[in-house]
Amino acid sequence: MPLERFSMSMSLLERLSSGVSGAEMELILTEMEKALGAGLSNPKNAALIGAYIHVIRERQDTVIHRDILLNIAATWIIRDDENPDIVNSDIHNFKLELFEQLSKGGAKDFFSGLGIDPLMPLLSMSPEDFQTLWEYNLVQQRNLKESLFRLSSHRESGRKRQETT
Repeated sequence: MPLERFSMSMSLLERLSSGVSGAEMELILTEMEKALGAGLSNPKNAALIGAYIHVIRERQDTVIHRDILLNIAATWIIRDDENPDIVNSDIHNFKLELFEQLSKGGAKDFFSGLGIDPLMPLLSMSPEDFQTLWEYNLVQQRNLKESLFRLSSHRESGRKRQETT
């Protein structure tokens, strides 16, 4: 496997073990920076940062992360018309959309058929257990976005109240 793909694969496997995708981590860190920028002298801002840290720690127990698994597949599977030495973002995104459709209703079968060696231990569970974790992760991802939105709006409402006093 070419170095760029290998590097991206290893990064994705690390993300898989942390339970947080790159986009999720970036969103959490951005919100933490905003809370810091609002000032830690306000106890609410310090509490918000504590809540964001809790969100990250909670996600570390994630066994299956749908987006990361799909990205691993898109990185490992190289199309005939694709240069294996680079990861073309347009082709990668196309594969993500395609793989998402192909994995609906049978995620374990989809990933088992790809034969991606680092995922084989994960794929040793039953199809039912894998599907349960797959669907649970979709709920976790929605809940994460909702939690971050609520925390962000809490910070925003606190700032507006301070500006009016």
